[in-house]
Amino acid sequence: MAHFQHTTELAKRIQRIEQGLVPDTPTWCQDSKTRTLAECMAYYRTPGLSLAIINHGELEWAQGYGVLQAGSPEAVTPETIFQACSISKHVAMVATLRLVQDGLLDLDEDVNRYLVSWKVPGSGSWQPRIALRQLLGHTAGLTQNWYRGFRRGEAVPTLLQVLEGQSPANTPPVRVKLIPGSQFRYSGSHYSVLQQLLIDVTGKPFPELLQELVFEPLGMHHSSYDQEYPDQRPESTAVGHYIGGEPVYGKWRVIPEMAGAGLWTTAVDLARLACELYRAHVGKPTHILKKAVVDQALAPHIIESFGLGIELEGQGQSRRFGHSGDNIGYKCLSTTYVEHGMGAVVLTNADDGGWVAQELVRSIAQEYAWPDYLPNRLAATVDPQIYDAYVGDYEFHPGFSFTVSKGVAELFLEVPHQMPIALQPSSETTFFARTVNSEILFTKHEEGEVTGLVLKQEHRETSAKKVR
Repeated sequence: MAHFQHTTELAKRIQRIEQGLVPDTPTWCQDSKTRTLAECMAYYRTPGLSLAIINHGELEWAQGYGVLQAGSPEAVTPETIFQACSISKHVAMVATLRLVQDGLLDLDEDVNRYLVSWKVPGSGSWQPRIALRQLLGHTAGLTQNWYRGFRRGEAVPTLLQVLEGQSPANTPPVRVKLIPGSQFRYSGSHYSVLQQLLIDVTGKPFPELLQELVFEPLGMHHSSYDQEYPDQRPESTAVGHYIGGEPVYGKWRVIPEMAGAGLWTTAVDLARLACELYRAHVGKPTHILKKAVVDQALAPHIIESFGLGIELEGQGQSRRFGHSGDNIGYKCLSTTYVEHGMGAVVLTNADDGGWVAQELVRSIAQEYAWPDYLPNRLAATVDPQIYDAYVGDYEFHPGFSFTVSKGVAELFLEVPHQMPIALQPSSETTFFARTVNSEILFTKHEEGEVTGLVLKQEHRETSAKKVR
């Protein structure tokens, strides 16, 4: 069991987090009211939540909130298991990297070399070549599938039936739909193929293999891909809930597409895994992974926001890695700073729990002073003469551009069919709006010429080039 000693100072810190949630996404004008975590969970009909905090590269504290099921007295604890949704992919990636590190797999090898029970089919006379790296990075161009699972007690397909789209599978067959390597397209199909590949290469059932490669060496003692695992410990299993707060029919869904969405785990266990990745990257002692393979996962793959089985956010010293998750009845979030070793894991048992997780993580970021996570709402004093270089048109894509114009002593963002939006400087190159949750970073050549801008909104970044 997880035990955490709460000092007086830590107890105060936890209290500030629990009482400092900001409803919705705050505008940048510092007038947003706060609410408590309990109020937020009630508003979004989220009965239970599990939280683990990472600080200085270590698990600092964890706590459960609410109950296992709406209307029941059984409380969520740090040992309560939740469906980890798509964070399952993140964990399956770690197992894959361990086999790569051990020389059993090659990231750039054709996966059909490893697959035995099933092969990536050709299309007519054309046989596509899919690299393992492309499966991990969602760039193999496979069928776009979201796995919604199956009701407990109804027929559940085998993995081979899922890959072929055969009854009782509830998703189309996995086929190559796009040119491999040409673009990012997130899909659980990639991880169903990965699951079959790992089974074929090792000759072991997937849950047993992940127990051996990841859970046991990392001390993740409350984690399993076995779909019968929650039945073995119902007293500590969080029941899923639909939007509106009704429990999921049968309490939870069965997910045979385990690598993509079928992991049962705790926030504490996922925090242990995040710490392993952080330690590997910064060169500290690790249990299973070394820096070389972890850094490949942390490198952007085709798009800046995704590596190999890892969602990426932020730039430079503010880079973060992790994954979000969305299953019927469960929503979750994990994020950790690549360089600083700060982070959080939030698991919820409700379809609207993702909103709770976002508010809670913002409160955590405020308390722990996470760099560049919250918007900088304080205007800086800069020389208005620098504004001249930023004036011009910026093209996001053909047919859609913004114009940056200069007023008497400030910049304005002119968006088609909108009133001009005033911009305030937070530095000589970064500006924010007080009226919407938007930040603009101007980019320059080494010689100092302005070449474009990056628009940041709700942790998503969109680039535009300067065309005039």
